[in-house]
Amino acid sequence: GARAVPESVGYRIVRRFRDRVEGSVWSMLMQGIGMPPDTPLVSRQFEGPLWRLVSEQPAHLLDPSRAADWRGFLIAEIDALARELRERCGSLERCTWGAARPVDIRHPLSRALPWLAGSLDMPTRQLPGDHDLPRVQAGAFGASQRFAIAPGQEAEAYLQLPGGQSGHPLSPFYRASFDAWADGRAEPLLPGPTQHVIEVTP
Repeated sequence: GARAVPESVGYRIVRRFRDRVEGSVWSMLMQGIGMPPDTPLVSRQFEGPLWRLVSEQPAHLLDPSRAADWRGFLIAEIDALARELRERCGSLERCTWGAARPVDIRHPLSRALPWLAGSLDMPTRQLPGDHDLPRVQAGAFGASQRFAIAPGQEAEAYLQLPGGQSGHPLSPFYRASFDAWADGRAEPLLPGPTQHVIEVTP
């Protein structure tokens, strides 16, 4: 389907295959220059060189202990991925993208006070999106807000928040915007009619 939607098995397979190949190629390169093979990849700029390597497949940059040629190397990665997903999911049909990385928004205090997590955290949901996509989110990573406005078209501006306007977990507005954020529904940025008034008296 070429979309990062929760029910997609294909996206999870392609995404995980890409991650496996990236890790294996990086490890191979590090080992080739005398660095530990588990040297972490710290640059987000490796995508270009990685694509060039797997496209041009230079034989002198392939570790012969891994495979005789690049085709064999990539097939071995696919086989390893199939084993990995079957172990995790039981069958490939159950290995959906949403199950791989449900969006989990947790309050900073909920880890220290797990008995309050139900009141502090947002609901865990399987949502579309991924890193480097317009709807950026995966696991504990995601957009803290989505916002757009055009001069002269303020009435069409929207704001989405993965929570509510209140920081009080007992307030009805603590999670007020979460569903719209999770569902990708645009909520108006401009205020509507007054619904509530707070009066502070001495």
